[in-house]
Amino acid sequence: MVKKFVMQWHLSEICNLKCKHCYQEKHIPVQLKFEQLIAILNQYRELLKKLNMKGHINLTGGEPLCCPFFFKILDEFQKDKSLYSFSILTNGTLITDEIAKKISNYNPEYVQVSLEGGKKMNDFVRGTGVYKKVAKAISYLKKYNIFVSLSFTATKLNYKEFPKVVKFAIKNNVDNVWSDRFIPLGTDYDKEFIMGLGETKKFLNIMEQERQKLKKIKSKTKIAMYRALQFQKTNDYPYRCTAGISLLTVMENGDLVPCRRLPIVVGNLLNENMWDLYNNNEVLKKLQKDIIPDDCLKCEHAGVCRGGLKCLTYAIYKNLNNKDIGCNL
Repeated sequence: MVKKFVMQWHLSEICNLKCKHCYQEKHIPVQLKFEQLIAILNQYRELLKKLNMKGHINLTGGEPLCCPFFFKILDEFQKDKSLYSFSILTNGTLITDEIAKKISNYNPEYVQVSLEGGKKMNDFVRGTGVYKKVAKAISYLKKYNIFVSLSFTATKLNYKEFPKVVKFAIKNNVDNVWSDRFIPLGTDYDKEFIMGLGETKKFLNIMEQERQKLKKIKSKTKIAMYRALQFQKTNDYPYRCTAGISLLTVMENGDLVPCRRLPIVVGNLLNENMWDLYNNNEVLKKLQKDIIPDDCLKCEHAGVCRGGLKCLTYAIYKNLNNKDIGCNL
């Protein structure tokens, strides 16, 4: 049962880092005007009201704190905060004590910060000195009692470093650690980063081993295993991709896509309407149907899982009718 309709909102493409696995490394930075951003927010508000649903907005970028209107947008959220909650997805390097305190006044559901392994690996992927800056950012956020989620993008290069990320999380009082796999979108590091069947199986085992360790020591830090295929280790309810169903992503130029990692442009909100696109666009209508890949039809989980990570399938095969390349079932 869908609880909230999520909009992932890329406020700006401007970023102060140049991560090796970034989807936006070759793009020219784009920044809409404040009035255009508000017009997009109003379309989302309209969609929620017509669907009679609560919403949730993930503010991201680029780096959202590079957006000159970041706090003005948070001010706007206060006008109808009963309609939707929000979270901030950041690289953490721009968070100071002052900014963390200011963010806390808006009561975000959580702030997500990224880490890609131990110090050497993380700084190879994200840049020299980022590891220490992330630790400092988390200390500021926790000072003001903000729920902190640590995101780890698993690649062929770093997946074995997940235990180092968990150790870091415990040391820095992180509330939640989660991970999903790298999706190739045309970066120079695609072949070096993308995980195959074997790496995926090993990685899921590592995640579950770390999760059980935290349970035994009754750690306040939790490992969330709710992404595609992770149910195979937890025996929980299978993850189901909600892209185009109860998730839409707005890019920095106003383009609407089902998900950032499923970059099929269905329209542009500067001259088209979110509600109309949600109801009438053929790509979104296809995603909203319970289409199960042929390879998955005999699987007992097919009705819910629907083939695993749709974005990974699309990136590899350029269609949605294939099962997740990391699935061992």
